[in-house]
Amino acid sequence: MSNSAAASSLQSVPLAGARTEWVFLHSGFVLIGVTMTMLGPVLPYFTRHWMLNDSQAGLFFSSSYSASFLGTLLTSSLLPRFGFSRLISAGYLLYALGVALLGTGPWYFSLALVAIYGLGYGFANPSVNLRATQLPSSNVAAAVSLLNFSWGIGAALSPFLIAFFLGHLSFRTLTTALSVGFAALCFVHLMRKDPLPQAAAAEQPKRTFAAWRARLHSAPWISLALLFFLYVGIEISVGGWVALDEKRIATVATSGLAAAPAFFYAFLLLGRFLVPWELKVVSQRFLCVSCLALTAVGVTVVALAQAPVVLYLGALMAGFGCAPQYPIYVTWLAARFKNDSTWLSGLFFGAAGLGSALIPWLVGVVASQAHALRFGFLLPLISAIAMIPFALRACPNHAAPASASPA
Repeated sequence: MSNSAAASSLQSVPLAGARTEWVFLHSGFVLIGVTMTMLGPVLPYFTRHWMLNDSQAGLFFSSSYSASFLGTLLTSSLLPRFGFSRLISAGYLLYALGVALLGTGPWYFSLALVAIYGLGYGFANPSVNLRATQLPSSNVAAAVSLLNFSWGIGAALSPFLIAFFLGHLSFRTLTTALSVGFAALCFVHLMRKDPLPQAAAAEQPKRTFAAWRARLHSAPWISLALLFFLYVGIEISVGGWVALDEKRIATVATSGLAAAPAFFYAFLLLGRFLVPWELKVVSQRFLCVSCLALTAVGVTVVALAQAPVVLYLGALMAGFGCAPQYPIYVTWLAARFKNDSTWLSGLFFGAAGLGSALIPWLVGVVASQAHALRFGFLLPLISAIAMIPFALRACPNHAAPASASPA
């Protein structure tokens, strides 16, 4: 979006109305954080309920994030036509429909429901983030980062909510509550009116294949795309499968809390909070590579853990190592391609979507064939190690400690 378009949009939003909208945006992202990460903590319940093997269980991740990838692709054409409020409302409606009956019927019915709310994530996530850039704020980057911090809060709370509802109420009560919350947010955003971002769409010319090739030729785009692809696959794989691994440790009761995902997402959240301060003393390259090494060590500990405490240690190490990766890659994307990063970003975010759909599913396939989940964790481990040379190649030369921290 051009500066003039953004400015006019900012001026069209009253301050009081913007504060109210910020509340709804943050509330929605907390619910999204809970829903998009609850597959991991609830997977042990699903596998017992339907007697699933690891390969079948892995399809839940693939279904959710494949649909989310499709939704993200559709957003670029739907947003200029329908506007932010309607598309965000559609995303929340899909969430409400998807979670309402989750866990009922045969397992493949719930697999379809997961795809429905995954499509909602593809609509809501980019639309909410883009809408946040248009609302009045003294620091837009910080405001958007705080919005995604709310997503992290929901992700960290998800294992505790699953444990509480499965232990004291029921999974149906949880899905009903989430469905009602998303339905309420759907109604709220449907009633709001915002300007269609058609000006931004009109200013974006169609890019030919030759233009793409010419612009990508001067930068190590393959390495950067692979970083997006592998990293998101690692995050979803570890955060999603570590709960089932915890339940298979003999000393953990099947009805107890799956705390390992909470350790992973809590330290992921803490690490991202610390990134701006860390970048004041070390370079982006050093932070990225050292944390990739920490991620590899953490995944190794997870794979070899025979006790809950060791598993928690590995999960928090992996979470803290993952923390700076995605923000740094987005920063490198902007640094490498500058103004062209806006129309090239679909390639890299698309690679991230493919990684989130493919790698967690392959973890389940490998674990099912090897009859041990620890062998499935070899995929995120190998991915973390393989990312180190890609990071060294993709990092811009000027990524020094004094550089601006990523939003």
